[in-house]
Amino acid sequence: MDNMLELLESCRRSNSPLEYRYFDKDGHQRVKHLKVDYDMVKCMLCLLYVFGRRLTGILKLRRSDFWTKRGYLYVRFTVLKKSRRVEGLKPKTRVKRVNIKKQTKYVQHITAYVSRLRTESTPLFPGYSQPHTKTVKRKDPAGRVLNVYKYEVATEGIMSRQQAYKIIKAINPHVYPHWFRHSLATQLAEEGIDQWQLMNWFDWDRFATAKRYVTGTAAMTRDISNREVG
Repeated sequence: MDNMLELLESCRRSNSPLEYRYFDKDGHQRVKHLKVDYDMVKCMLCLLYVFGRRLTGILKLRRSDFWTKRGYLYVRFTVLKKSRRVEGLKPKTRVKRVNIKKQTKYVQHITAYVSRLRTESTPLFPGYSQPHTKTVKRKDPAGRVLNVYKYEVATEGIMSRQQAYKIIKAINPHVYPHWFRHSLATQLAEEGIDQWQLMNWFDWDRFATAKRYVTGTAAMTRDISNREVG
């Protein structure tokens, strides 16, 4: 993580873009230069690393989702569950906090960028899409079309997951967005955090997901080795 932040700072000093390398359909390697806001990218990386949230939830953050109180940084995340989308339910929100002093090295990049944003509704990670007209059809239970709605999609919005993926890969080809979440879960399990706390922090629905991280960790081995017998 520190190496990634140092690389970004080096690119900023030299005023050079990030290089995203990929292979085209013919198998030839291509290089795409990405011009980015380095403070914004640092903020995104630190949010992924400190909170271990899914990339989609990180990209939806706005200025109003951040506040500080009594030495803690609070962030309100949207929990996007596929099951809730299928059932037509609204996404849940969860507030997470971290101790500012204990995470100063990374929290400072988050707060420095957030403080630059002017309005509460400003997205942290703006993006652009091609303007187009979207058609939505409302159907009855039998599948018959009742109404057809058309509306223009704005050119401004939030950064796409594909763009964020390219940025992360350009910084370190061996790191992918979900690596941050997996790394934090592993680290917390190594430190002795139990399954219930992991489920609460990562908003997992299944106990087996948390158990997979805790089972066989060094923390569990130490507990067994130091147990009292008799």
